[in-house]
Amino acid sequence: MTFSLPERIDPRHCIVTKQYAVYTPPMHEMIGQLGDWIEQQRSGGYVYGASRLGKTRCVQWYVAKVLEERFNAVVPLVVWSHRPDSQTSEAGFWHQLLLASRFEFAHPTKPPKKAEAIYLCKHRFIAIANNAQRNYVLLLIDEAQDLTFHEWKWLVGLQNELDYEGYLLSVFSVGSHQLNYRHEYMASTGNAHIAARFMAAHARFHGLRSAKEVEYVLNGYDIDSEWPPGSQMSYLAYFAPDEFAAGRRLADRSEQLWAALVALSPEIPRKHLEFPMQHVATATEAILFQLASGQDWDAVTHYESWLRELAKANFSDHMRIISTGS
Repeated sequence: MTFSLPERIDPRHCIVTKQYAVYTPPMHEMIGQLGDWIEQQRSGGYVYGASRLGKTRCVQWYVAKVLEERFNAVVPLVVWSHRPDSQTSEAGFWHQLLLASRFEFAHPTKPPKKAEAIYLCKHRFIAIANNAQRNYVLLLIDEAQDLTFHEWKWLVGLQNELDYEGYLLSVFSVGSHQLNYRHEYMASTGNAHIAARFMAAHARFHGLRSAKEVEYVLNGYDIDSEWPPGSQMSYLAYFAPDEFAAGRRLADRSEQLWAALVALSPEIPRKHLEFPMQHVATATEAILFQLASGQDWDAVTHYESWLRELAKANFSDHMRIISTGS
């Protein structure tokens, strides 16, 4: 579809490249929980939820910004999002943390020796805390369900080292439902001290739970978005300028989208009524592309259109899969 867009649509637009995020109520809830844990100076905590709900987008696009707005200060935060599939060495582990902390002297492909890497990592975290004029630093790990026991133990060591130097390290994790089981497994296999440090506090990342939340998301495309940067032009205004000028808004069709989400959900998870942001985004992008191509507003934003786009994105299959793993 993106290859048949009219020439006026810049192929670099973030909707076309999918390099964007729309703020959602579940994201706000997650960041609020992280902020509470920071205020309590918790040693750790984890947020878990099914895939495609928007956890990673939240970590990448919004956590640092919204926390800084909440505290009106620089947050000493290290976000570790790009983890390799398997980490075999301790030196490699510390190297990845150095890269995540944006340590300017860390070579991207050449990890230092273990002892040097540990030393550099400890002092990098201290420098981040000092820069924020705090004795506190926060490590936020995305896709944390893939961490091994060894890696958790190495983090215990880092926390102890920093504590000895007078600095507090909190390790907050974001991941799939497997994280929820990891806490119990650690506690039952002689690793209760790790679970107590990093997993005693926990919260669930929800999907979209009401038509009102869907309306909030669609309003992000209508109004609370901008591309190109500095243009003050929302996504809807860019793709459908005439419809936008006429006062039409996707948020006014939230009930139709919600009804389509419910209709395509398998019977088992219907009682939960929590829907993944990714499928809402995919359907909305398709609607924007159709509007850009000059298709009729009422036809494109009608219930049947939402139904069709969600079906194309295999929404029902996804809901069936995550319902069995929840």
